[in-house]
Amino acid sequence: MNNYQEIINLESRAEMTFDDGLFDQHIGLWAENECKFESPFGSFDNAKEYIDWLKGFYETTQKLGGTRHLVLNPVVTIENDTAQFTGYLYIINKSNGAFMGTSVMKDKFKLINSEWKFVFRSVSPDQDLSKILS
Repeated sequence: MNNYQEIINLESRAEMTFDDGLFDQHIGLWAENECKFESPFGSFDNAKEYIDWLKGFYETTQKLGGTRHLVLNPVVTIENDTAQFTGYLYIINKSNGAFMGTSVMKDKFKLINSEWKFVFRSVSPDQDLSKILS
């Protein structure tokens, strides 16, 4: 698998592990000592705060029927041992297929011991999701 494919694979695995509530697998996609996450719903500089928030966000989405996050229009730039990803996230309700929202994701990765890992994620929703998630 080439570097581009590995980054796209990581993006998909991050969304699938969230949708399935597999938090240990999800955090395993991140660099051990680097975890920076920014969104209107919460911003964190360490893995524990991020994963605690993610679990709460997951519980909220489960009450609505669960989610499926689809990664679209990926643009990946790779330079030596760093990579950047920009793409769209299309979110649907798992139980009924209803549209829940779209976001722009901007992620950064580092190549660590021959393996790509997340070090940063920014999620910017296109809609006011507080109305959908309330």
